[in-house]
Amino acid sequence: MELTIEQQLSAISHEAIRAKSKNEIQQLANELLQKMTLTEKIGQLFQLAPPEANVEGLKWEHSESNASAQLISAGKVGSILSVVDSSTIFKLQKLAVENSRLGIPLFFAADMIHGCRTGFPINLAMACSFDPELIEKSCQQIAYEIAHTGLNLTFSPMVDLVRDPRWGRVMESNGEDPYLNSQLAAAYVRGYQQGDFSANYSVAACCKHFAAYGAIEGGREYNTVDMSERELRQHYLPGYKACADAGVASFMTSFNIYDGVPATANKFLLRDILRNEWQYQGFAISDYTSSYEMLDHKTAKDEEDVALQCILAGLDHEMVSTSYLNHLENLVNAGKVSLDLINEAVLRMLQFKFQIGLFDNPYKHIYANPEQYMRNSETLELAHQVALESVVLLKNSHDLLPLSKQGKKIALIGPFANSNQVVGAWGSLAKDAECVSLLTGISSLVGADALLCTAGCAINDQDRSGFAEALELAKQADVVILAFGEDQNMSGEAKSRAYLNIPGVQNELALAIKALNKPMVSIIFSGRPLELGWYAEHSDALLQAWFLGNESGNALASLLFGDANPSAKLAMSFPYTVGQIPVYYNQYKTGRPSPTGDYSLFRSCFIDVPNYPLFPFGFGLSYSNFEYKNLKISEKTLVAAQQLIVSVELCNTGVVAGTEVVQLYIECANFSVVRPLRELKAFRRVFLEKNSCKIVEFTLTQQDLAYYNIDMKFTPENRNYVIYVGGSSQATLNANFSYSGEG
Repeated sequence: MELTIEQQLSAISHEAIRAKSKNEIQQLANELLQKMTLTEKIGQLFQLAPPEANVEGLKWEHSESNASAQLISAGKVGSILSVVDSSTIFKLQKLAVENSRLGIPLFFAADMIHGCRTGFPINLAMACSFDPELIEKSCQQIAYEIAHTGLNLTFSPMVDLVRDPRWGRVMESNGEDPYLNSQLAAAYVRGYQQGDFSANYSVAACCKHFAAYGAIEGGREYNTVDMSERELRQHYLPGYKACADAGVASFMTSFNIYDGVPATANKFLLRDILRNEWQYQGFAISDYTSSYEMLDHKTAKDEEDVALQCILAGLDHEMVSTSYLNHLENLVNAGKVSLDLINEAVLRMLQFKFQIGLFDNPYKHIYANPEQYMRNSETLELAHQVALESVVLLKNSHDLLPLSKQGKKIALIGPFANSNQVVGAWGSLAKDAECVSLLTGISSLVGADALLCTAGCAINDQDRSGFAEALELAKQADVVILAFGEDQNMSGEAKSRAYLNIPGVQNELALAIKALNKPMVSIIFSGRPLELGWYAEHSDALLQAWFLGNESGNALASLLFGDANPSAKLAMSFPYTVGQIPVYYNQYKTGRPSPTGDYSLFRSCFIDVPNYPLFPFGFGLSYSNFEYKNLKISEKTLVAAQQLIVSVELCNTGVVAGTEVVQLYIECANFSVVRPLRELKAFRRVFLEKNSCKIVEFTLTQQDLAYYNIDMKFTPENRNYVIYVGGSSQATLNANFSYSGEG
């Protein structure tokens, strides 16, 4: 009697798999390669998105309903995209293992960006924690959930440096700074992979999008990128390099061009830098149909030309597009592509599969009842902690926050007041229905009797019919909390915005409520920096909440009522208005700087807004009051291989304990090429009890001072430098020193 699918899934063994050495993996992969036909080799370079896949946009299909099964059985598929149903994964894997000639298992991959079933805050929010250790720990728990879905690889982290909030994908980035981006990139990789690909509870990571996707012109999705090699190397490559150094399993190419060549077929990126310079050993995969899109770039004449350019450039695995599947064999037979080149790519794919233990157990991540492993208490607690560290306090006049839990009538008004639509874009398997609303979170702390709640308006329409009720409730309240923002579906991939206003009639409602002259707290939900000038001026307190996932309402309530103390800092600058963009903190110095950043005739500035942002990178307030003093450096001249010890005294002069993110920036007084105004080089989260002080130390080396100079040499040069230490990129406490390569 044949077993049911459920019985077969229950019978799967999940015994520990012995991790193999690099030499053993290479030997096994080479032995298997010798047995493969050219057709089977090319099949390993193709990622299929079958009709069952839960993906947006195009997917490869065939006129015959069982085309996917036929391809897999013929050994013409190497991996499967975006299938997350255990039964389906089991069936597809069984086809590959039992029906194909060599039984080579498939690997399964999907975009698990900021959680799996447990919804963590969006990545830009997590970046505001400045807490690599917490992100690494969180990714271990996320990997635990992913590893029970049948998936073997997540297309995360996204480490594209971003400086334009019009681009919807800023929500899945680490923000605008190369150093912070690099620190968090490595943390994601360590957390997912846990140093052992073969472990049952780790998953492979894919670093994306290689390279410079975050620099698209105008913030318009899938648009052009054009920059110098110096800019690429200095600011955009460090995040990817951090992933490579952390041992990330794979790289995904980007949709954009670099130096006029699509990234998916860019030899300079894939061979010269990734393979030759960085000595990277993992595999490179295209983004969704990005190879086929070379036809729209007009850099390839047909699909055969696409296949030729991509394989020569160093692309190993093609996602969804079928140029490899349909044309590589002919190209090899015609002598246009060397068989060695095919073998090189196939070996990387086979080595990956041996590395993650699929040949030992093709079903290692498949479970009969995966739901029982999801949303456990430890994972939810971590999601709560990350949410607490992600919310940025932008204003708190007269210490309005934290609010008292007793004796106050609170009006909670806005489309996010009682909404659970806060998973955020790229939410994976997290469910809005499982997210705690702001109303629920506050009610759990102060009781429902203290609350008056209404939406007042929708997020993005012109209906003002709810204004009257909202105003009436506000009149009855001692304090008003506004819960405004953009819809969670207004950010993410293909969600570029030309305007960064809070949409609909929310601003009109805010203006009407402000006229009542009640103490007003504004909480902004968004996937990107928005224009918050009015709220910064007229709110008594202002919180940037982002989209926080499952624990949203609980975390916000804890912060509003003082059970937790805000500590997050902005990972991306907030503009006064969209016309300022880009307004990132580490802009280059100009020949005619404005002395104050405000308007000055014949200087580099606007006549109607300042140069500086509304809220700068690294900024964030606390209920504690932090004071920086006694900045000291160990030497006035840093010589060659020596170290410079920087110390500062940090004091909490407030009435509650709190955590401050201490940030160290440098400025080069002069150099052979123009350098940024400031460059973040170190940060540390420091907890202090009230009325206490602590000496915080940093160590700088010549590597921290280096920059690609006039000769494209990465060097500090013999120059003078300034150190700034403080609570944001606008820190004023400073010390001067010089560097000398003589020693």
